[in-house]
Amino acid sequence: MIRNKKSFIIGLVLMISFVLCYVGMMSPNFGNGRNGLNYADDMFNSFSKGSSNFIKESTKIAQSQNGVNINLTIKASSAAEAAKWAKLYTNAGAVVTIKDSSLSINGDFGKILSSVVTDSEFMYNNDGKSVEKRYGYDAREATNNWNNSFKKIDAALKSKSQFKEEAALTKVVQKALEPGYNYYGVEIKKVSDNKGSLAFLLLFYLLYTVWYGFGLFYFFDGLGISTSSKAKH
Repeated sequence: MIRNKKSFIIGLVLMISFVLCYVGMMSPNFGNGRNGLNYADDMFNSFSKGSSNFIKESTKIAQSQNGVNINLTIKASSAAEAAKWAKLYTNAGAVVTIKDSSLSINGDFGKILSSVVTDSEFMYNNDGKSVEKRYGYDAREATNNWNNSFKKIDAALKSKSQFKEEAALTKVVQKALEPGYNYYGVEIKKVSDNKGSLAFLLLFYLLYTVWYGFGLFYFFDGLGISTSSKAKH
């Protein structure tokens, strides 16, 4: 039963308009088949990418390992994967021996890390073709293979108490490899050049949240439903 017609109508209008806005926001009309959420997500990813370039720092970390030799064996999930891993390390100047799904890697750790940083920079700059030319297969797969093989190398270095090398590996993964992979295909945008768009997205998010809350408040108030109750004496 409607107890407050004015509040009920206000709440109903707010809720209906909220639903219509939501339907419009979820429609694929924001470019490249994206909905509003995809558009906003891509926008914020573009902003964050601009502050995630640590290639120069990663290059210095890699160079600090020049002349440091690693000689270890890691195991891939299959012989096919081992062959693809081998292309990465061979291209970095290491001597690689494959036996079934196992790889024995003997090479300069600095050159290996530098090769990873180079690939990461290509990926960060959305230049996957350069990575594909180096290894002969998909750039994302190659970058992911670096990551997967590094997990094995990380464990091997720890087992050999090569903690300095392990620390350098971790930093290169975090500062170069992961950003390169995660931001591949994302356009860099500066906040200073997109203040209007950023302000609109933030204000809309705030308004949208309040919009829904007030819609519910007035709707239930019109029905006489309240979260508070007066004590009876």
